[in-house]
Formats: sequence, C-alpha cells, structure tokens
Amino acid sequence: MASLGNVQSDSEEHITYDDQQKINKFACCNTRLDDIKKDLETKETELNNLGDAEDEIMIALDTDEKVPFLVGEVFVYKTQESATEALAKEKEIITVEIARLKLKAAEFESSMGQLKADLYAKFGNNINLEA
Repeated sequence: MASLGNVQSDSEEHITYDDQQKINKFACCNTRLDDIKKDLETKETELNNLGDAEDEIMIALDTDEKVPFLVGEVFVYKTQESATEALAKEKEIITVEIARLKLKAAEFESSMGQLKADLYAKFGNNINLEA
C-alpha cells in the first residue's frame, strides 16, 4: 500500500475566470503598447528626416531652383518655398500623430500598471508580467 505521507497540500492560488480576464487584458495591452512604441519610433524617425530635408533645402539650393518632392510614388518638382511649406505641414501632421501615440501609450501603461498591481497582489512571485 502506498504511503500518503508524500502528498503535499495545494498552497497555490487558483486562477479564477476574473483573474484570467485580467491576465488576457494585460497581454493585449502589452502587445498594443509594443506596436505603439514601434509606430512612435517610426514617426520620430520620419520627423527627424523631414527636419534634415528642410535643412538641406535651405542650405544647398538657390531660391529659384526646383526641388523634387515625393508625392505618393511620383516626384513632383516644387519651388523651394512650396517644398518648405509642404515639409512644415508634414512635420505638423507627424507631430500631432506622435502626441496621439504618446497619449495612447500612457493610457495602456496606466491600465497595465493597475492590472499588474492587482495580479501581483494576488499571485505574488507565482506570476511573471515582465517583458
């Protein structure tokens, strides 16, 4: 007959449906936050490139020289002034988009912080919510 002395009591927390929903929501938020961070990095690179292009136009060209400007898949020749205006508008659009992405990232981080606090309070070191 086998000995029952080796049976251990179940001291781990059981995961409820509500806990699973929180874990799933945290995972979704984490994935979306990663996507937003990638988009944010891309937008910031675009903004830097537009600033560099604007500087190059100012330095390298005469005021009456035409500038090739990419619109979709086609280059259109613009005057230095209209190219600079177009770059400024594009920079403004990207700056607004960056601000929107940062706000969205902050919302996800806040939500994740609350979920993380709730889950660590219940499960302690038995759960890992780090990237």
